[in-house]
Amino acid sequence: MEDLTLFLVSILASCMVFYLIVSHLSPHPVQKHLQSPARVLFVTSHPDDEVMFFGPTILGLAKTGCEIFLLVMSPGKEKGHTRKKELYESCSILGIPMSNIIVMRHTKLKDDPTVRWREELVSNIILRHVASLSIDTVVTFDRHGVSGHKNHISLYYAVACFAMEDRDRSVYCLTTVNLLRKYSSVLDVPMSFLVCPWVFIAGVSQWWVLQRAMMAHWSQYTWFRKLYMLFSRYTLINTLEPMTRPSLGDKKEF
Repeated sequence: MEDLTLFLVSILASCMVFYLIVSHLSPHPVQKHLQSPARVLFVTSHPDDEVMFFGPTILGLAKTGCEIFLLVMSPGKEKGHTRKKELYESCSILGIPMSNIIVMRHTKLKDDPTVRWREELVSNIILRHVASLSIDTVVTFDRHGVSGHKNHISLYYAVACFAMEDRDRSVYCLTTVNLLRKYSSVLDVPMSFLVCPWVFIAGVSQWWVLQRAMMAHWSQYTWFRKLYMLFSRYTLINTLEPMTRPSLGDKKEF
């Protein structure tokens, strides 16, 4: 029993040391970053997605000096503008100016984990904002939506439709991992960093920034979300993958 405890403690300590070393590398290895984006649009489903899932990427890109925009497809279920105000406060902590935040209010885009939004509708909204904001890079959920939320999954297919029409922009998806890895916190960092080509890691100070940003969503800051923010690997590391575009029977990566 003592040997097992010692073994587990040594694994945890090794992962922690790896995380602390890698998160303080300056600059990070170039192959772990996106290729010099200037204007990046994050497409999310609801207020709080930006901090619960995309936090390390947002903070990492902000450090490079690129301009970050946020397109939120639904204001959530709260009456009035409660969650919108929380979103603005959260984004101010993350370094996203209010002028770069777009929150949609559409009768067909309801916050519902069992409903998949119409891809054509969402795709047209994304296409319009990408063009008007001169976006060069789009980041959203992958086909599994991290949590399996159907609103999240809708965004992947909507962005795929958009990507078919607009081949000039780079599109990246946040990688979904299994449940064990999702809540393994720092234990997942070494494998994710070494295996994935596009990685953003939040250092200790940035991790605390994400905690503060999530606290700004006070109406959603329930006990289980507090646990999520403590143990989720998405508050420490984001791994991205480029969306592929089919072309004449094959797929072209961009």
